[in-house]
Amino acid sequence: MKVVVTGASGYVGAAVLERLAASGHQIKAIARHRNAEAPGDTHWVLGDVRDMDLVEPLKGADAVIHLIGIIREIPRDRVTFELMHVGTTQRVLAAMAASGVGRLVHMSALGTRAHAVSTYHRTKWEAEQLVAASHLDATIVRPSLMFGGHPPFFDLLGQLSRLPGVPVPGDGKTLFQPVSRQDVAELMVRILEDSASFGLTLEMGGPDRLTLNELFDFMARRNGRVSKPPKLHVPLGLVGMAARLSSVLPIPITPDQLAMLTEPNTTDDTRWHHWVAEPQTLASWPAE
Repeated sequence: MKVVVTGASGYVGAAVLERLAASGHQIKAIARHRNAEAPGDTHWVLGDVRDMDLVEPLKGADAVIHLIGIIREIPRDRVTFELMHVGTTQRVLAAMAASGVGRLVHMSALGTRAHAVSTYHRTKWEAEQLVAASHLDATIVRPSLMFGGHPPFFDLLGQLSRLPGVPVPGDGKTLFQPVSRQDVAELMVRILEDSASFGLTLEMGGPDRLTLNELFDFMARRNGRVSKPPKLHVPLGLVGMAARLSSVLPIPITPDQLAMLTEPNTTDDTRWHHWVAEPQTLASWPAE
């Protein structure tokens, strides 16, 4: 198949390009810059999806994998959840209609819903509604936290886990269900030509359910720390006050991210195992 990938140079995009190439697909990658580690025969179309012409790059394609998403807003650079999640999805769908491409795999996120606390999840929901209204042969994929390579969230946990005392928002008992980035890429590629996936919204959680405290312990072990690091449980109100300053100070957590850290992010949906039969455990993530 001829497959166009948006957000191709990002964290998930790198794995998707690799998996597409391994399956023999022809790849056209749309991004602001090339990924030097991408397969050599990837055809790059460089530009900003917020403004560039998307119709021409999509002509002749069989499918689109739409991966664009952010976890932190930078309003001065026009990087907002509304623009990057909803706006780019609108533009991609319009370009697909104009160029006659009928197959879409759309990446959303676990926790996405209409009345979510976080703007991140609410705008992901708005984008999903646009996809549903498009009447395309679309599949929506909602991964939980992803691991593998250098995931920003786990990299942050790793840095904090090196401290003498680890600052943890609240009691640290919120449950998460990390899923392998490679499994996410595997699913997206395997469902491209499978009509059984059309119209589905697939939630992806890995085999492990771990609290935030346990994720800190995991990253500490991964960094070679023998004992569990002491936890400094910071009251949520205090963390919230600091997070509100994140737009003007280099504070590593935003109010939106704090909201997501304090609600469970798990799923009982195992339908995706039909395409990825043996999901990777967090322990299988190779150390570097």
